[in-house]
Amino acid sequence: MKSHRIIEDLELAKALLDSRKNQILRLAREEPLTVKQLAERLNEKPSRLYYHVKKLEELDLLVETKQHGNLIEKYYQTNPMQRSYTFDRELAAENSAYILQELSRVFQEGIGIIEEQIHLNRDGEKMLAEANIAYRSMTPKEWEQKLIRGAVAAENGSDTVEPDEQEELGPYADQTEKDDYVLVTLSYRLKDVRAPKP
Repeated sequence: MKSHRIIEDLELAKALLDSRKNQILRLAREEPLTVKQLAERLNEKPSRLYYHVKKLEELDLLVETKQHGNLIEKYYQTNPMQRSYTFDRELAAENSAYILQELSRVFQEGIGIIEEQIHLNRDGEKMLAEANIAYRSMTPKEWEQKLIRGAVAAENGSDTVEPDEQEELGPYADQTEKDDYVLVTLSYRLKDVRAPKP
């Protein structure tokens, strides 16, 4: 099953970088849910989620799975074909300010939690955040494969890349000279992110 998708559309990039839409995708990954059920789990009004669900469905990130009897209530689930993403270089170049701003926000949220975790635990509860740094010598093709494997592993706990995904790593196939790379991963629990001050 092909699970890696190149982001060639700014609307898709915006959806994947939006924390509310990511929460919806995360909740709908395990089981089909209605908008009402999503709202209950997010402690939100259903009316505030319909736009996000519709947008995710338009982008093929969320799929309608079934309707319940004669009711109009629709169930949605995260598209199982979409597991990891990479920005198209042209899209990234054209929208670099926006993409860098959003990536910076994501990193700053995680770093803020790590900083707070170092100094104190909020309400006695352990916050979950971690940053890892590794240095490695590899070829450009190994680097690209590592990126995709890392994204897939982060998504589904597996460190395998499907054969058709390996074949897609074309641009670096003929580059065999090794170089030194630094690999940085940052992970944190979304519920530990403090809401921005108004």
